[in-house]
Amino acid sequence: MPSPHHEREPLFTRTAVVASCLGMVLIGALVALYGPVVPALRDRFGLSEPAAGTALAAQSLGAVVGVLGFNAVHDRIGNRALLTSSYLTMLAGTVAFGLSGTWPLTQAAAVVTGLGLGGVDFAVSRLFLIGLGSRGPALLNVAHGCFGLGTVLAPAVVAVTGPGRYGATFIAIGLLTLIPLACVRGIRARPTPSELAEASPAPARRSGGRGTAVVLAGFAAVYMLHFAVQSGIGNWEPTHLHALGRTMTGATVATSAYWLAMTAGRFLVAPLARRRSPAAIVTGACALMTVSVLLVPVPGLAPWAYAAAGLCIGPLFPNGLNWLNRSVPAAGNAMAYVIAAAMLGSVAFPPALGAVIEEYGVGALPLTLAALCLLTLAAGTALARRLRGTGTETVVTRAALPRGTAPTESTVRTTGTREKGAS
Repeated sequence: MPSPHHEREPLFTRTAVVASCLGMVLIGALVALYGPVVPALRDRFGLSEPAAGTALAAQSLGAVVGVLGFNAVHDRIGNRALLTSSYLTMLAGTVAFGLSGTWPLTQAAAVVTGLGLGGVDFAVSRLFLIGLGSRGPALLNVAHGCFGLGTVLAPAVVAVTGPGRYGATFIAIGLLTLIPLACVRGIRARPTPSELAEASPAPARRSGGRGTAVVLAGFAAVYMLHFAVQSGIGNWEPTHLHALGRTMTGATVATSAYWLAMTAGRFLVAPLARRRSPAAIVTGACALMTVSVLLVPVPGLAPWAYAAAGLCIGPLFPNGLNWLNRSVPAAGNAMAYVIAAAMLGSVAFPPALGAVIEEYGVGALPLTLAALCLLTLAAGTALARRLRGTGTETVVTRAALPRGTAPTESTVRTTGTREKGAS
């Protein structure tokens, strides 16, 4: 059981925090890198365009396995070893991808890269929440904003170096992981999140059974659905805008603005994460995302509406994790399952939206996205209503108090206000 000293001391040094943010930039770059290099993969291996695009699907499926697999061994190996093994796996996968001369080996390398990517995403997200005290929620928004920076920078790098040199780009990203890898010594090996949950007062460990399962299902629904909207816009906005009469270049620039807005949304909400409840941030962002998508069909507003939707989507991932952590802190696998659900949403829904477009035309895209937004809002609102008045935040706040501090009513109220959104 962790000592009181461990509970109060941050798990990260400042250097390790910065290095972890760099790690998030790198995994964001890997997520966005496959699209621009599809032509080079197609030409090198003699593939059709859909076949060349399966490299990203292979990485995404690897990421799902990575999240669940690294979660399974987290308590056994500790925080530092978890991130070390994740970075090493990502390094091996990216270098193998860059050097591979056959398509089956390239796909296998993409899966290995995804394993490491999923581990880094899961570990940084979870440990920032439980290891940085009241600053955790704000810094988690910053970390995922850095992820967004990676998604913006990677296509720009490919535009400069050329798709044909994708191998060198993947190898360079792999070598850059040596920087956060060298800084993992600034991360405490223990306590792990599950150990902190075990050390919390007995009331926090009573959540379980059917009630917890319903709550986790609600979070999984919010994540899968909002990732369906996020990836659906990212994949199909250029096609929709081109059909509305914009040039393909203009449509691509507008889609880049969408990704930039999503990144900006995470940075802009970071200061609010310490002063507003995560439930309010998530449900408010879902509502604004829905309004933005409903404005897409208005003539002349489509690019701006998509960008506004990106601005609102940005805060959902990190603040949803904070809300989850506060709601079921003792459910050790909760975050892994929810992150895996989000990744599955980004894998499954873009092809499904493509099938809708093929069947009904590209004009059906805004209506389909609006339906997904409304479902996300409904799931988030139902989740907030179920968790309202449960006393969960009070329990978590009391667990965070140093031992020996009397959990009086006034103490709990003051801490809950000052550390609003803290794990």
